Amino acid sequence: MTRRHDVVIVGAGPAGSAAAYYLATAGFDVLLLDKAEFPRDKTCGDGLTPRALAVLDDMGVLDTLQQHGYRVAELDMISPGGDSVTVPIPSPGHKHKYLLIVPRLILDDILRQRAIAAGAAFEGKVEVMDLRNAGSQVQVAGLQRSQAVTFQARLAVVATGASLKLLRRIGLMRHKPVMMVAARAYFEDLGEQDGHVQCHFDGVTLPGYGWVFPLSPSSANVGAGVIPAGLFRRPNPVHSHRAFSLFTQSPSLQKMMQTARQVGPLRGFPIRVDFDRSLTFGERVLLAGEAAGLANPLTGEGIDYALESGRIAAEHAAVMLSKDDLTRSRFASYDRELRGRFQRTIVGARRLGDLYLNPFLLDRMVKVARRNPDIGSLIGDVTVGNRGLDEMLSFKTLFRFALAV
Repeated sequence: MTRRHDVVIVGAGPAGSAAAYYLATAGFDVLLLDKAEFPRDKTCGDGLTPRALAVLDDMGVLDTLQQHGYRVAELDMISPGGDSVTVPIPSPGHKHKYLLIVPRLILDDILRQRAIAAGAAFEGKVEVMDLRNAGSQVQVAGLQRSQAVTFQARLAVVATGASLKLLRRIGLMRHKPVMMVAARAYFEDLGEQDGHVQCHFDGVTLPGYGWVFPLSPSSANVGAGVIPAGLFRRPNPVHSHRAFSLFTQSPSLQKMMQTARQVGPLRGFPIRVDFDRSLTFGERVLLAGEAAGLANPLTGEGIDYALESGRIAAEHAAVMLSKDDLTRSRFASYDRELRGRFQRTIVGARRLGDLYLNPFLLDRMVKVARRNPDIGSLIGDVTVGNRGLDEMLSFKTLFRFALAV
């Protein structure tokens, strides 16, 4: 007989594991599924912002992650013209005034284990093919090691990242999604690292940027992304692997890369960045993280959104299940909270990309930030998704950048 759970969660990344942890902690019967065995790698920039650290601290895993991660308190921004400025990583409202760089191979497994320790069950190697509403339950059908499996629950949470197959099958993709594309590789024996996160607009094809996220004094996650925004948007965007190659061969990275040794393959990945027009729920189904389009369209950052939306999904699911009220109005309240929390930020970040991802303003922004620490702090806030979108979009700020010499 198929066991019936309170909640089945599809996808054991940060959003799914966070939802599983909070629901299991609240006493619900939770089954967490993933198509992979763990630990498994996940292609990403690996940066944890102050917002992400706040949720990880609340989940009780931050101390463990500190042992595996590399702590960074400053960001170097390099303009298309080669000027640079170093800005702090602020965190208004949070005690964590730094970034923590943790490979997803480690992060996701620690989060999954935390959910299991809280009482969630886990099944790996399950590729979910379909979700069907069946009266008072949802049936989750898939394949586990080539064998058909079915799970039943009162409610499902889909947290499958940028993968769209399941969402299309269950009718929760109403538009062609907007995707940022990126590629990254790990390197050891890097030279001339200063221990800062580096964000490069030189040596890359705009609109886009390159990054160096240190994992130790001599190793880093190095990558490049192509952003679907900007006044100089290309009709035929550069492939992510090509963008990565151009970046790593650029003059500003040559000294660092001379002694570098690549560890593992170069991996490309899409990032879904269309939350402002995405669906967030279906019948007895909540979407969390990138499955709901939740990633920053300016930077591609998505772990903080995944953790926060996973926790919000758990909170709403707990109310629905406790009251045995899974009416559409309850699901709509989840959508309203996500919109209230994230919509303004996502739309503002896209507008920033449209305005600033061109050589003229990027060069001037760095010039102004070098002279004015307040502007530098503002840039740091925008980069890590804290605040500053309205101020960066203001006529006063644009005027200052435009007049920079």
